[in-house]
Amino acid sequence: LLPTVSNEVRASREQIEKYFEMFLTKKPQGVVNYRTVRVLDDDSAVDAGVYTFTLTDKAGKKSNVQARYTFVYEKRDGKWLIINHHSSAMPEV
Repeated sequence: LLPTVSNEVRASREQIEKYFEMFLTKKPQGVVNYRTVRVLDDDSAVDAGVYTFTLTDKAGKKSNVQARYTFVYEKRDGKWLIINHHSSAMPEV
């Protein structure tokens, strides 16, 4: 996982779970601003775009993080799973 609000790459399942546990403490509310979904075949697809998360810190202060994202999905045993995810904050202009 190459996370949006951290500079640390998460390689193991445990590291990824810890990142999302930390992220959820910020009470994220997300909106997809733009997306394209490309179906590669019956069992795989790529979803890429831009989303904005509103995050709330422990003091109650809200901040917005806009990021580019890519999800790669694969159908395994009839279930769609995320097999790869990348999200990076939009660069400052």
